[in-house]
Amino acid sequence: MPDDDRIPRALTGAWRRVLRSLQGRQPAERTASTVVSALAATLRSVHGVPGLPDIAAQMQDAARVGQATGSWMPASNAGRRHIPTRVAERAAAALVGTLREKLALVSPDSAAMMLAERVVRDLAYTYGLDRIAPVVLAEGRYDTAELQGLMAEVLADDRISQLAKRLLARPDATGLRAPARRRSRMALRELAYADVEAL
Repeated sequence: MPDDDRIPRALTGAWRRVLRSLQGRQPAERTASTVVSALAATLRSVHGVPGLPDIAAQMQDAARVGQATGSWMPASNAGRRHIPTRVAERAAAALVGTLREKLALVSPDSAAMMLAERVVRDLAYTYGLDRIAPVVLAEGRYDTAELQGLMAEVLADDRISQLAKRLLARPDATGLRAPARRRSRMALRELAYADVEAL
């Protein structure tokens, strides 16, 4: 194997598409589409986060009681055996530590949504972006700040929130699909004079 062949073996086909998108320096919106699709496929394959609603309820209870991060670290048996559950438990602990007052005041549905969005973003790093970043940095395609900015923009895409909402509705991720990619329509007059390469 050549020395410069640095594609991580642990990447699934969906995450390899994300890698190719980053290597090709695709626009953030297109990269976001590949990331959302990869996340949906990953969540289906790992059976989602079945305990997500319970973790969200425990998180909000801990915020209301006023427990600090160190005193509330849920380490369930499921979290020891199932990576997404462990990620969700750590995300909940982090939210209690940083947004305790806000969590105590919002509705249970809002708290669950905050956790779900954080979990989906953390899983993007756990299953793909943390493995891809060293490859594209080593290839010199991005500098560190540029790549961090791009990843933040990609994970701020509204389809990430939509996917988190769908995960809350189906915590075991059965039948979970990525939200459809937005397609903008141009008026015929604009399309006739548009730069083809810009499209």
